[in-house]
Amino acid sequence: MAGRRGRWRPLAVALGWLAFAIPSIGTGAAAANEPRLAYAHMKLASPFRTDRAGAHLVFPGDLPERGALVAMGNILSPQASWIIVHLGARTLRRATTRLAATPRDGKRVSAIERDMSHDLTASETDAVILAANAVWSTRDPASTAPPGPRDALCSVALFDGADVLHEFGAACPRVPFVQMLAALAERSG
Repeated sequence: MAGRRGRWRPLAVALGWLAFAIPSIGTGAAAANEPRLAYAHMKLASPFRTDRAGAHLVFPGDLPERGALVAMGNILSPQASWIIVHLGARTLRRATTRLAATPRDGKRVSAIERDMSHDLTASETDAVILAANAVWSTRDPASTAPPGPRDALCSVALFDGADVLHEFGAACPRVPFVQMLAALAERSG
């Protein structure tokens, strides 16, 4: 009996080490629910890249450490709609804000009027990461020729720690990315 235990001990130690060293290997719902893609692994140099202090967004709530934002509004209206993806929390947030009529101390202030959140599945999170990675690593061909004057405003921002890519214009930059997030937001409620 003592000989049999001695033969199994190295195997048990090896299996225990493997389970400890590679926690992403698993079965069942927990493993299937984990995102499988790396985020922001390739970033193109861009004049639209800045740090968090340089990204001027008037959203009154928390912005993600890692994730994405699409904001759409109109110069003639104090309302704006926001889609915010928090990759760490795996949530999609839809909010509507209203700018204050008179800025305090010269700073624009906005308040949230409507706010809804939705948990993202692993496949939805992977789809956002894949689309965001394409934005980080390529130039937007539509941004080379800006459209004529319009009242609409649109911002697309990607967040990776202190690094922010913030593209904006009268027409939404990164149309496929914006359409994908808008479709995901519509499906969520």
